[in-house]
Amino acid sequence: MRLYSLHKAAAVDLEPGGGQVFAGERVLAGRARITAKGAVVSMDGGLKTAAAKHITISAYGTGIWLSGKGLPRRLYRGKLVFSAERGRLKIINTVELEIYLAGVVSGEAGDLSQSEAYKAQAVAARTYTVTHMNNHSREGYNMCDSTHCQLYTGLGTISAKAREASDATRGELLFYKGRPASTFYHSACGGRTETMTHVWPYEHKPYLISVRDGPPGAPYCAPATGFFWKTKIYFTGLTRLARAAGWITAGEEARGLRISAWGTSGRAAELELYTRSRRVTLSATDFYHGIGRRAGWKAIRSSFYKIYQNKDHVLLEGKGSGHGVGMCQWGAEGMGRKGYNYREILQHYYPGTEIYND
Repeated sequence: MRLYSLHKAAAVDLEPGGGQVFAGERVLAGRARITAKGAVVSMDGGLKTAAAKHITISAYGTGIWLSGKGLPRRLYRGKLVFSAERGRLKIINTVELEIYLAGVVSGEAGDLSQSEAYKAQAVAARTYTVTHMNNHSREGYNMCDSTHCQLYTGLGTISAKAREASDATRGELLFYKGRPASTFYHSACGGRTETMTHVWPYEHKPYLISVRDGPPGAPYCAPATGFFWKTKIYFTGLTRLARAAGWITAGEEARGLRISAWGTSGRAAELELYTRSRRVTLSATDFYHGIGRRAGWKAIRSSFYKIYQNKDHVLLEGKGSGHGVGMCQWGAEGMGRKGYNYREILQHYYPGTEIYND
């Protein structure tokens, strides 16, 4: 797995956290720094090395702390390989699946409280790992540590509940007709999950369909933080964002926005962006990612919204958070509060699937 995958650091500080830490075959007893320059890396501090294509650190026991300018301090264990790409560090960590999983559950479901929701998240995350193990194989590693794959911030943030959920469901995977399922999940569906093909142009999965999240008017995910949200986007800002995303040219200005197609759940599936001379059709998923990358992911939390147009802006009134496909994490929390167990939660969000211990 690639660490600090969203950062572009040229140096990282190392501090043994307890137990044995080796740089190659030598013991790393104190602090050190690894620096990238061009296509090589070198280490100074507690140990010094000459420039090389890579440096291997083996951390046992508690592990090793990594930090640096612009890098959050994080604890890792196992084998870490440091190399350089155009003067930037590339850090690959080999870690045991269940340790990784406990970290993912802590990162992805840290705001939940119910043990059954944690167990459901553990099975979903473990299955997702198995089915997406080759996300970055062309780049020389399996997965990254960001939400592009699954959020993993090391050992220092693993909670007791996440570790217990990983242990309680050890080896359990979600299958559909004899094959591991594509267990996508998201924060809060807003009352109904979405059929996958309305969000991504992938092959249809019979278990990734729109399901109602609890009784009408009382969805399981209602306790989610920011369940309802509003965002005002002025046309001047929309123009700037649309130009940066490549939806309109540098000489065009955004003058209107409307939903032109809806998914099964009622989410926007397709949008039309208007300029003075033409209309541009784009998927609601592209709009969600295009705005999120440039204005922050809280600007538009989901594609479950209505659009109200005004003279100089549009107002989006929405609910839920995330893409809406598969398991609703806050829905799992709500189901746990009502007494459902993790198997029932998974059956609800991935209908037709079964749990097996691989």
